[in-house]
This record gives sequence, structure tokens and C-alpha cells, in this order.
Amino acid sequence: MNEQWVTMTEAAEILGVSLTQISRLAKKGKIRAESDSLNERIKLVELNEVRKLFESSKYYSRKSKS
Repeated sequence: MNEQWVTMTEAAEILGVSLTQISRLAKKGKIRAESDSLNERIKLVELNEVRKLFESSKYYSRKSKS
């Protein structure tokens, strides 16, 4: 599966979760997050990795737009 890097905001919108949830997971080291090469304030996450983590949770209900 190809890696698909998106901003944390985009990942939150696609998966139907809050930006705060994704940010916390990155801070805890549960998902990879990297700074954008042009703007270090923008954090990128690998969408498939984040999706897999949420789908493995029994508390996540599928509300995604993809």
C-alpha cells in the first residue's frame, strides 16, 4: 500500500475524528508525524497508518468521508 501523507487537519476530516485526537496520538508516538518541508508548523501524518489505528479501536465508529 502506498503511503499517503496528509495534514493532521485533512486526516481528521477524512476520518471524522477531531484534530485534537490525531495530535495527541502523534505526541504520544502512536503515529508518525513529520513537519512539512515548506512550513514546519504544518504536521503531516500517514493517512493509512492513522486510519488503521482508528479502525482497530472498538470506540471508533466509521464516519469517514473516504
